[in-house]
Amino acid sequence: MTRTKISAVIILLLIGLSVYSSLWVNRRCGNMLEKLGVISELAERGETDEAAVRAGALSAEWEDFRAKASVLLKNDRLTDVDRIFSRIVHLAENNSEELQSELAELRDMLDMMKSGETPKLTSVL
Repeated sequence: MTRTKISAVIILLLIGLSVYSSLWVNRRCGNMLEKLGVISELAERGETDEAAVRAGALSAEWEDFRAKASVLLKNDRLTDVDRIFSRIVHLAENNSEELQSELAELRDMLDMMKSGETPKLTSVL
């Protein structure tokens, strides 16, 4: 009976940790997506200096997220997003026309990462 209780506690602990980590990834990705929208809007209006500053801040936020998320997510997903983040600051500073396409690709990748970590019954079974 004791082994059964210990096993049940371990399973509940793992389920709780899984739900918490997926909610954490969803929240952080959602925040980054909101900030990405602001950067895109600033770039469209031609406010490149402010867009570059916010892109730098978002890149720093990504680095903080990546350090913790590397334990939870596949490395290839994180590496692809790293590649784009390394470009957007430079593109924003130089007012490049490629900035909007890179922001759109980054938005899609973050959205995929966010939705991929949403706990659903179909993703568990």
